[in-house]
Amino acid sequence: MTMWIEKIVEKVTVDLGEKKRYLDYKARVKSLPGGYREAAAALERYLLYFGPGDGAGLTAMLHDLADLLEQSAADGRPVRDVVGVDPVDFAETFLANYRGGNWVQKERDRLARAIDRAAGDAAPDGPVSGGREGIRGEGGTMTTAAPAIRIRGLEKSYGTLAVLRGVDLDVTRGSILALLGSNGAGKTTVVRILATLLGADGGTAAVNGHDVVTAAPDVRESLSLTGQFAAVDEVLTGRENLVLVGRLRHVADPRRVADELLERFALTEAADRRAGTYSGGMVRRLDIAMSLIGDPEVIVLDEPTTGLDPQGRLEVWDTITGLAHRGTTVLLTTQYLDEAEHLADRVAILHEGRILVEGTVAELRRLLPPAEVVYVEKQPTLEEIFLALTGSSTSHDTPDTEEHR
Repeated sequence: MTMWIEKIVEKVTVDLGEKKRYLDYKARVKSLPGGYREAAAALERYLLYFGPGDGAGLTAMLHDLADLLEQSAADGRPVRDVVGVDPVDFAETFLANYRGGNWVQKERDRLARAIDRAAGDAAPDGPVSGGREGIRGEGGTMTTAAPAIRIRGLEKSYGTLAVLRGVDLDVTRGSILALLGSNGAGKTTVVRILATLLGADGGTAAVNGHDVVTAAPDVRESLSLTGQFAAVDEVLTGRENLVLVGRLRHVADPRRVADELLERFALTEAADRRAGTYSGGMVRRLDIAMSLIGDPEVIVLDEPTTGLDPQGRLEVWDTITGLAHRGTTVLLTTQYLDEAEHLADRVAILHEGRILVEGTVAELRRLLPPAEVVYVEKQPTLEEIFLALTGSSTSHDTPDTEEHR
């Protein structure tokens, strides 16, 4: 058994050039509290034995394990709360996201005893039985689905200029993740690599479990990209643009799909007008509607509100929110902090080619000292004045009696 595990580790660290990432994982585990370190060692053995057969898959799985344990340790959760009553069940749930194999009772018993020791429980003589606890997310709910987008160690350089320098990022299914960064941070480069329009120099990226290099056609089937500039033919009508894309994607009834999307995006009245007569917000909505033809599970919006007036921005915000409510996964790149704060479930900040931090807005706020609450008379912003005078929706207004600094 030991020789077999050693052969797996050798495959990870030598055959597939994953030595650095494996050592990085080991360093992460070493920094965990004692009980977590012991649990990680036991889980690692089990996962290496029954996990994916390729080094890249194994190291990705181990780093996911480290992510879970680090977060749980930081939250102060006991080891038993993390792995549940039956650690074997926990491991099987974890492996469900990867290519597993067949395991034997001996290894189940070994894992159960090791976790019992790590948790401070009495070690049983035989297998541990109990309810299915699995991997827990926020609120104690089961988290088994692999991320819709997974990026590990992504690198890209242009000559001597390193644009991406080891980007790691996950996007949960059905969520909106905002990728923030200044000009030149590498946001569009990440987007182009995900869309198979650009090759990376290093690292891995997958969409719906499909690698962007080895399974590019499957990635393009799963993902739709809306770039910084609308890909709308201004000579054609809105309906004709949608029907054209429907035919290109070989949908069964392009006109029916076009009509449904026109209604969904409130463009029915303008359907037979040339797109060149549309407002900026309407063009953007049409562009996003075109991206949804073929029902992609993931949509990437690269700075979708750039150049739009305030009303157009609100229209696009409502459209993006509606996508997530329907279960579409959205990766949104933007320079507008208020846009990310309003739309995103989670925010990642990309700076100088690396992800500095990733989390919910509330989690990011906790990185700074507590806010001092000061009650002041707040004057309306120019945007609020504009929207009020033009009769547009003001549902996105902020409270007018309280500010935080």
